[in-house]
Amino acid sequence: MNKIKTNQLQIIKLNNKTYIPFQLHQLPKYYSKSLNQFNLKGYCYISLEDIQENSPSFNLTKFKDTLVFHKTFSSKNHR
Repeated sequence: MNKIKTNQLQIIKLNNKTYIPFQLHQLPKYYSKSLNQFNLKGYCYISLEDIQENSPSFNLTKFKDTLVFHKTFSSKNHR
């Protein structure tokens, strides 16, 4: 069994599979419990293979560019 120790939001590689984090209120339209996924610290991590199978137009580099880490924002950028 693999243990995950993390205190930051990140894309996780586990057992040669890549998992993408989603907040519960931002889950994709095709989400269902049958997808290869797990929950960690309030985020739902869905397998990249399942995402690409259900959404062929998914762009991983664009997703990485828009992935937000609130700890890196300065206080001026908070709302």
